[in-house]
Amino acid sequence: MEAIKQILLSLPQGIVSGIMLNGTVILLAYFFIWQKYKERLKNWRIQLKERVNNEQIKRELKNSLYSLLVGSLFSGIVIYLSTKGYTKIYTDFSAHHPIWAISSFFMMLLIDDTWFYWCHRLLHHPKIYRYIHLEHHKSIDVNPFTSMSFHFLEPFLLTIWIIPMAYFFPIYAPALMFTQIWGLLDNVKAHLGYEFYPAWFHKSWLGFLTSSTHHNMHHSKFNGNYGVHFRIWDKLMGTEFKDYEAEYDKIQMRKKGEK
Repeated sequence: MEAIKQILLSLPQGIVSGIMLNGTVILLAYFFIWQKYKERLKNWRIQLKERVNNEQIKRELKNSLYSLLVGSLFSGIVIYLSTKGYTKIYTDFSAHHPIWAISSFFMMLLIDDTWFYWCHRLLHHPKIYRYIHLEHHKSIDVNPFTSMSFHFLEPFLLTIWIIPMAYFFPIYAPALMFTQIWGLLDNVKAHLGYEFYPAWFHKSWLGFLTSSTHHNMHHSKFNGNYGVHFRIWDKLMGTEFKDYEAEYDKIQMRKKGEK
């Protein structure tokens, strides 16, 4: 009972922190891209037919509150386990080799991307999809608010890997924080509805990273482009849409004012 009490007491602070961080990034993205510079950026839109309406935004805001609550609960659990010595999360940089502290960030990104890919594919299974992941896919034309619009179970399922990871491996706390910030920014980027990466991006050494177009196509075409940070698993498993790069190039031509 004491554990439950401590976790529940941490919820208000977690929710406020989540609103401050996630809410600020999402609101800024929505205000500047979808409102203030909407007309100037019209050729940067991925889906030319805009289908976002007030009903969609209201639904996404409601779902976002559930996601924040679940995220705060999950953070409370991780913090409680850490205070009781059940995890190897540490704050003293000298406690482990500096290379490990830095490389753990990249390792967590790889694990997060791998977990997300396979969990995402599982959530698309016909016997599971309509109970959980359908809520997110109700948004076909995505916007920054879509980035947190999930069934309440989904954010928990997508981040549960952190607990066994922290139990078996030392994790430098700031590296975990930067992984979470990267995840937030990557998630909002994926749901911008606009492509801001340059024309050369997908053909450069950075081409293994996903773009906004990459995930947008997942929402509009459904079965493919499951990755979140990287294109690696989609390429290995043959689940990347064959016309992804052609679609990316078409959007870049439109950005330049070409047909």
